[in-house]
Amino acid sequence: MAADAMKNKHLKFPLLNAVAERHARGVITEGARVMRLITGFEPFTTGQGLVLEHNPTADIARNVARATPDIHCAVLPVSYRRTRDALHEAWVTAKTQVWLGLGYAPHRTTLDVEMVALNLEHAESGDNDGDAPTMRSIIVEAPLAYRWPVESDRLLHTLENHGCPGRINLHAGAFLCNQTFFLGCHAQAQGQLTFAGFIHVPPMSNYSALENALTQFLLDTAVST
Repeated sequence: MAADAMKNKHLKFPLLNAVAERHARGVITEGARVMRLITGFEPFTTGQGLVLEHNPTADIARNVARATPDIHCAVLPVSYRRTRDALHEAWVTAKTQVWLGLGYAPHRTTLDVEMVALNLEHAESGDNDGDAPTMRSIIVEAPLAYRWPVESDRLLHTLENHGCPGRINLHAGAFLCNQTFFLGCHAQAQGQLTFAGFIHVPPMSNYSALENALTQFLLDTAVST
């Protein structure tokens, strides 16, 4: 019961709710400045046992944020317990309406735009704190899954135009990438974010083109909301 209570408290995002209420009252208008957040992760050990000393998504997020003051960045811990609080804090600090998460996938060879977020935490090898949940809900009483509803074609088109083509991937797994994606989709479904998306990034010789593509995509998203 204690675990369920801990999960249930995350059904509510008080400061994000305040942003949604301001939209409803017209306090935030179409011409208002939309704040965008991009996140990466700290290093971690993969499920296959590969120990990462560096996580390039942290650098990508920082470089994208350097491009304009309208994009903020955060580097998240790899911890089922700590990541959700760090993500929520980053959303609030940046007054976020548009969020894009990045996860590093060293065993993949494609840039994957994730389409489904599962309400599931599962890891045989554990996170950076040693937590290895088995089929645990991210948010009790939330839907089993969210399907990313918008923007996939535009994101793929932007990636292609910058020379780093991506592809649609079914779901984001059950590790921390999926946890953040699910929390973002849940916040969007509750009207607390206007956009939430997630991309898995493979090893690449140079990430500059990807950084430029993500910068353009986020700025274009801000204009279109």
